[in-house]
Amino acid sequence: MNNISLNIESRKTEQSKISANFLSRMAEVLREPEQQRLLEATLRRAGISLRNMHERRDIEQQQVDRVVQDVLRDVPDITLRMFARAELSDLGIMGYAAINSDTVGRALELMYQYHELTSDRYYDTFAVEDGIACVTPTPRLRHMENFKNIAEDSLAGNWRVLNLLLGPGVDTSGAEVCFDFPAPDYEQTFHDVFACNVSFEAERNELRFPAEWLGLPVASANQTLADVCTAMCDRLLGAQRSRETSQMVRRLLLSRPGRRMYRLEEAAAELNLSPGQLRKRLYRAGTSYKKIVLEIRMALAQHYLQDTALPVQEIAYLLDYSQPAPFSRAFKAYFGVAPEQSRNLQ
Repeated sequence: MNNISLNIESRKTEQSKISANFLSRMAEVLREPEQQRLLEATLRRAGISLRNMHERRDIEQQQVDRVVQDVLRDVPDITLRMFARAELSDLGIMGYAAINSDTVGRALELMYQYHELTSDRYYDTFAVEDGIACVTPTPRLRHMENFKNIAEDSLAGNWRVLNLLLGPGVDTSGAEVCFDFPAPDYEQTFHDVFACNVSFEAERNELRFPAEWLGLPVASANQTLADVCTAMCDRLLGAQRSRETSQMVRRLLLSRPGRRMYRLEEAAAELNLSPGQLRKRLYRAGTSYKKIVLEIRMALAQHYLQDTALPVQEIAYLLDYSQPAPFSRAFKAYFGVAPEQSRNLQ
């Protein structure tokens, strides 16, 4: 660790290094000649050269997303297998901040705080209730069509991080990983990667584990170095950065799939705003709370129709419609086809 240079040029440079590390892990998995040719071809299509890879420069997250989507068509379990090989150092300064934290809980807190350095596709929502810690991936709206892969990405990544922080001496069988889609053809890979209970067709995608693990020490901790790395992450992202209110509302609503939608007054309270302040900020952003709720409902509806076998009636209730008919009307007005027709078109 003492040999690692902490000099970084910019957020873009740091994200490029992390992206290159991600692709290198993929190359480690794709060892067969045919798979190597597949990866080379997908890298070319994404505009990533061997020089980019070697220098770990000028690689954008969107390019990595394209590579992953291309490879998934031929190697559907690539995401799970890739994260099984990952190390915290792959995450650059953020990873070093985490692995030098004093406790597992503090390390995870840093990971979630600076997550956007590693992915622009989703957020991780973290909560503790009744002695259970729970991590839930929340896709950004423009990536809702990749809901399934995002769930695999988030939960496999979080599982790997948790195991690296805990070390080999902790029994992790008390954890549970849940996915809201049916078991795929590569179900065995899930059981190979997660050394705990894995369930499918669950209410939501989440990783659950005993909250007492959060207080366990990280064996490699060096708090001084963790503070330095944390300060560097702040500088990369902007210590006083603020998210637009509309983005905050979308994140709040997307973190609750399968639950009652917040009413405007409830959302305002969650964001420490008055209802009037929330309305005014959304108006200035060119939208409204009602419009955002509809966007979220329709994005989730597409996910449930495409990636699950849930009947339309149940989907309507999951999206907080009192009856299936209003949901079907809203869906048809939004997309131009009824929910049943949308599912049949897939």
